[in-house]
Amino acid sequence: MVRGSIRFEDLVPTEELLARIADHLDRIRVVGTRLVIEPPTYQGVTVVAQLRAHPRASIARIREDAMARLESYFNPLVGGPDGDGWPWGRPVQAGEAFAVLQGLPGVDLVEDVRLFGANMVTGERGAPTQRLEVDPHSLVFSYQHHVRVSEA
Repeated sequence: MVRGSIRFEDLVPTEELLARIADHLDRIRVVGTRLVIEPPTYQGVTVVAQLRAHPRASIARIREDAMARLESYFNPLVGGPDGDGWPWGRPVQAGEAFAVLQGLPGVDLVEDVRLFGANMVTGERGAPTQRLEVDPHSLVFSYQHHVRVSEA
């Protein structure tokens, strides 16, 4: 697995794992405390971007690097601003995707960045936005980014 690349299915804990967590916490909880163990929820994020390459830069390489960088940054385990996982409930700003893409070798200009909320189960996407709100008990997950790279 490439750093940052993860399948959504791999993030869904098994019933056995949830039961083991509940059993462990039940043994150490304060008497009278109620435990509710549930799988985490995820907010899919799709970035649609238009980039312009430096002259003589490889368009294919830039697109590949851009996709990998977006997958890595919007990753619940290794993404986020500090690279140690997306913070719970932290909203996504279009400027973050812009900054991630502008820093790529060979990119002359990030011409456009749009964010879309996405449902990873149904594949449905919301309207384009500059700020994607995330439920306080949710993490973001990269979902089918689209990057177009044009020549300078």
